Amino acid sequence: MGLHEFESVHKPKQQPARPEGLAGGDRVWGEVRRPGMGYRVQLSWDGRRLAGRLGGAIFGENVYLEAFAGQLLGSVASSGRVLTLHAQLEGSRLQLRLVGLDQGARAVLELHGDRASGTFDLGGQAHLVEIGFSAAQALARVGGEQEVLLHHPGFPAWVLAVAALTADVAARNAWRVLLDSYTGWAQA
Repeated sequence: MGLHEFESVHKPKQQPARPEGLAGGDRVWGEVRRPGMGYRVQLSWDGRRLAGRLGGAIFGENVYLEAFAGQLLGSVASSGRVLTLHAQLEGSRLQLRLVGLDQGARAVLELHGDRASGTFDLGGQAHLVEIGFSAAQALARVGGEQEVLLHHPGFPAWVLAVAALTADVAARNAWRVLLDSYTGWAQA
């Protein structure tokens, strides 16, 4: 397609290189993958703030979240649209809400050791979520068609879960906008 954030996933599987300019031990990077497409994730975490960029130059989203007593609050913004995010961890239960989408998004996950599972309701459609955590990676499967692979230096599992679900929503929205634009071109 020629866009940086949309790459074929039919290439041989390989570990993505750490993005240029992201040095140090406080970065998380990876991508949202769907057959035929990929959407980049480049975030940093300093123990209080999760910030960075999703996607690329086109369909890019800026993420800025602040941590307060087991909560992450903030926004995911691109040109013309801002989503407000609130995530709260209570014991092993993580709840996430994104407001600003047509019907919003809501997730409830249970975290157990190196796994998290639950449901993610996006626009009235429920998706099963499974996330596996290791010392250097997190792999989230959201629904049957999409996964989020994140590389990290040991971030808290709940922060990685929020990053994965946020990236999933941003990618789904970008791909919907891209599909709508293709449909518009075909009808013109």
